Amino acid sequence: MTVSLDVQFTDSVSLSPGEHQAVKALTARCADYDGFEPGLHFDTHLNADRSMPAWRLAWAHGKAPQRPVGADDRRGSILVGAARVFAPTRREAEISACVDPVYRHQGVCRSLHDGLVEVLKAAGTESILLACNAALPSAQAIASCFGAMMDHTEYRMVLPAEGLAAAKAPDTVRLTPVSSSSLAEYVKLAAAVFGDEDREWKEFAKAMLDDPEREQFMVHAPEGVTGTVSIGREGTGFMINGLGVVPELRGRGLGGAILDSCLFVLARRSATHAALEVDADNAPARALYRSRGFLDQGCTNYWRVQT
Repeated sequence: MTVSLDVQFTDSVSLSPGEHQAVKALTARCADYDGFEPGLHFDTHLNADRSMPAWRLAWAHGKAPQRPVGADDRRGSILVGAARVFAPTRREAEISACVDPVYRHQGVCRSLHDGLVEVLKAAGTESILLACNAALPSAQAIASCFGAMMDHTEYRMVLPAEGLAAAKAPDTVRLTPVSSSSLAEYVKLAAAVFGDEDREWKEFAKAMLDDPEREQFMVHAPEGVTGTVSIGREGTGFMINGLGVVPELRGRGLGGAILDSCLFVLARRSATHAALEVDADNAPARALYRSRGFLDQGCTNYWRVQT
């Protein structure tokens, strides 16, 4: 079924409690219809430019309210589409979106993306990616509408609680939480591990420190400070991000030791699962995660927009 109604759009840096509720209701409707989560996350507070609009919402049924109270408010407006920007650096950003099934094929998705692309261009963003669940049949058609080309695919991998219970702490590495006093050291380390500029990592690291749901660590080994990793809450489980080893020490098993340390920490916290994302072309990393019991749980295609 398709419903044609007047749709209006609002842009905002962050979501109000009512808007947050409305987006959650929208993603639930999409997940129920499509059979998978649309992948619309709420972590835009990690964006490098805190003043840039990170959300674009589409409202149907008359004039869009400034601060809606839910999916269907008293004035009859319904949230029918939402898109968000994730831009932890000022060079590259990701756009993800979902549209209510009965409002699809009416240009809502195009308007959501176009609005955020213009925001990013005005902010000087050099590279824009569209993130689409690989299970979405229309993903390629959507990307074609924007003249976007396939860039890469990332798998989401999950280790359930029973896998975490088997984790053992290695003797070779130690995780040290990053604090404000060690921020400068961490920034230089992260830039060396991932090959980015210190300035971008400084902004991102500060945002991480301000987030009570995330922790970032420097990794110490007999060789010295050897790598980085971070964990963030995901419901009753945790997401592992930013696991890396300095280039000169790669190939010595330190990546596996860092992973084991994280899993041991999460097991002691009674986490229900540990999740991570890995590039489909990174065969060694995927093999490492599988060796610890991680299983594939969907994947996301990233399409590069020509700017």
